[in-house]
Parts: sequence; structure tokens; C-alpha cells
Amino acid sequence: MTVKEETPKLTTRQREGRAINAVAELLRRTLSVPNIYLEPPASLISADVLAVDRGGAGDLHAVEIKLFENKPLLGPKNRQLEISKSVYLQMTSLPAHFRYLAIPTSSLEMVHSDLVQPAIYAKDGIGRIGIIAITEKGTDSPAAEIVLAPERFRVDPAKLKAIETRLLAKSRPDIEVRI
Repeated sequence: MTVKEETPKLTTRQREGRAINAVAELLRRTLSVPNIYLEPPASLISADVLAVDRGGAGDLHAVEIKLFENKPLLGPKNRQLEISKSVYLQMTSLPAHFRYLAIPTSSLEMVHSDLVQPAIYAKDGIGRIGIIAITEKGTDSPAAEIVLAPERFRVDPAKLKAIETRLLAKSRPDIEVRI
């Protein structure tokens, strides 16, 4: 008996959830001693994944996942500009030392666009948004890979203190590496 394997039709939420797990695994492997929070409270930080690297000085790594509903971002220039502006505003408001945007591998060409390139750098020159490529593999787990390393951003001390006291001190991470 032969069974034909079909790729299941997943909802956007299911695709995002699988991507969150792939990104969390990537950060677990990449950072020294990470504590990882999956979908931390939006009132503190609007990121899909927040990792605290305890191997260093407690640097915060925030990842926002944008899967764009299975559509590549190539197309009209005003669509690219609109997306780059909205993503830039969201990413620059994250109170994290390192910020990443996770996008489908099929949308990577967008990162090199003249419209998007300026949006990955901080206006004051200190910081660059890192890019993580998400490769969906049908029924297999998606893979995440850093294709553009982030550079450290300045973080408002008041926002950092709020995260430390309201999230890190009171909540257990979803993924914790113990030594």
C-alpha cells in the first residue's frame, strides 16, 4: 500500500508558531547560555522571541517574524517601501540590544533592495537589524539561519529595567540552558 504524502495546508498562525520554534532553536545553539521566552507579553516587548544571553552581560536578543502570507515581497516598489517603513518602526521600538527580522528565504532578495537597505540601520548609526532566513520544509520542521548578523543597538535604560523587573525576574523562560 502506497501512501501519497501531501504537504498540509497550515494557517498563518501555525506557520508562525513553527517559525518561532525554529528561531528559538537557532538562538539556543548560537548564544552562550540563553534563556528564551516565546511570545513574551506585548506590554513589555512586541517580539515573537526574546532571548537573554546569560553568557555575556545579559544582552537581550529580540526576533520579530514576518512570513508575509506565503507571498514574496518582490513587487511594486511602493509595497516594499510600505513594508520597510512599518517593519523599521516596529524593529526600532524594540528595547533589545540585538534585533532580528525573520523572513522567508523566498523574500531574502528584498533585504538587498535600495528601499529596504537603509531601514535595517539605526538612524543614529549605532545598530543594525539582523536577518534570519526561515526555510519551510513541508512536514519537516522549518530551519532558521542568520544571513545578516545584527549589530548592537542602544537601549533605553528605563525600558530595559522594566523588562528585567517585570519579565525576567518574575517569569521562567520557555527554554532554559542550565550549566
